Amino acid sequence: TPTPPRSCYSLYSSQPSTMPQPARQVARRIGGVNSQQHQKSKLKFAPEAILFGLFFIWLTVCVQFYRHHDGVLDQPKQPQQQQAKPSLDGDSAPNIRINVPDTTAKSNNFPEHYMTFSTACSASQNWQAFMFFYYAHKVQQPGHVIRIASACSEQQQEEIIKFHETTISKLSSKFSVHFTPDFSKVSGDNYKYYNKPFGIQHWLEHGMKYTENKDKLEDAIIMILDPDMILLRPLTYDFTDSNVLIHKSKKGAPKIRKVMHGQPWASLYAFGDGPFRSVDLKHVFANHTNSPALRATKEEQSNNYPGGPPYMATGRDMYAIVTVWCELVTRVHKVHPGLLGEMFGWSLAVAHLGLPHTLATSFMLSNVDVGETEGFPLIDALEQDDICKLPTSIETEDKLPYVIHYCQMYWLGEWLVSKYNIASSFFSCEEPLLIEPPKDTGPAGEPRGIRKRRIRPTTVKREQFVICQMILRLNDAATWFKDQTCDDGTANYT
Repeated sequence: TPTPPRSCYSLYSSQPSTMPQPARQVARRIGGVNSQQHQKSKLKFAPEAILFGLFFIWLTVCVQFYRHHDGVLDQPKQPQQQQAKPSLDGDSAPNIRINVPDTTAKSNNFPEHYMTFSTACSASQNWQAFMFFYYAHKVQQPGHVIRIASACSEQQQEEIIKFHETTISKLSSKFSVHFTPDFSKVSGDNYKYYNKPFGIQHWLEHGMKYTENKDKLEDAIIMILDPDMILLRPLTYDFTDSNVLIHKSKKGAPKIRKVMHGQPWASLYAFGDGPFRSVDLKHVFANHTNSPALRATKEEQSNNYPGGPPYMATGRDMYAIVTVWCELVTRVHKVHPGLLGEMFGWSLAVAHLGLPHTLATSFMLSNVDVGETEGFPLIDALEQDDICKLPTSIETEDKLPYVIHYCQMYWLGEWLVSKYNIASSFFSCEEPLLIEPPKDTGPAGEPRGIRKRRIRPTTVKREQFVICQMILRLNDAATWFKDQTCDDGTANYT
């Protein structure tokens, strides 16, 4: 990675951003009824009238007593509600443990959502994980968000748990971490990306205890994203009223635009039929010689199976996919030892199970040069004034794709953003903020260094968007971190 110009990291003072306000508390007014005081008066009564009055009072008391006994005393006592222990943000205290939050009963309405992302335990993965959690909170992502951390040392695990308890817990009680062993050598070689499929499997089996809780979890929605993704808006199972763009295929778009049993969704990736073309399928399916994957047509290979994160499926489908994924991925890597082995393993697993994906072209932004196979057409349609500022309304937010996948280098003029050039200590009290591009036009100029060529205006706009959004969002998250964790006078906001 080339070293960016020093001006990329020049910094200036900015005002701390504010987090969304908590739900408004509604107070109830209890009104009383005024009563008039009665004047005492001296009255004379005949003895017969006094006896009659005493009898009437006795009769009234008896009637009231028996009415009270029948209507109230025989009713069972209502159980007292237990008070939740408040955390620092007033929410229920998170339970940092090796398993994920409690499973929930089936719902006929909105299913429980579990959003997962797999990481190592390095400092760079830690800041990416914080960004992931922060924007899951910022966009009000429903359900649980789980970091699956693999191959941590004892010290790294203690540090991550402490960070969750002191910082992440302030964002949501539904954010948690699940620790797994190191799976990078499960097949005898060394491939760190084994930790994704085997880490997910470990979480499902040991964290969620899927087989024991199958009746509660099979209808849940489980998602797999990457740590270097930032949510731009909530991602849920229902795309009925969404602006999501769906990749064309012979199978066609689903009639019901939801994640359902037998209808998983994923983001379209540009490797096309690579899993079927670049891999020795006879070796991969040596134990499944009649696999449906071996009968997939070219059209299906290119249009229903080249998917990647975000992956979305029901609990039932996800458990089946992950089981086969772990079985096939080691065989895929043996004959295809490249970077994409684990993704090819997923594609072949879902083809083996006969689960063609609905592939969305607008789930993510990543490569500005890919044309219409990502969500950049939605960015092309934005007003220029919206390119270099954070959305301030749900209406503006809903015009965007769902995530920025910042795995590329974004470079325009003197401006460069790359995850490899962000200091691991960026989220700290001492580190300053990044200089922010001008809000009116955003970063300008031609690409430099490795991209010495003229680019189209639409590509300039796309570069502007990602550069601006990344810098603004890094600063917003850093400001919140400083506000929440730094002692008075120790936070560097310059």
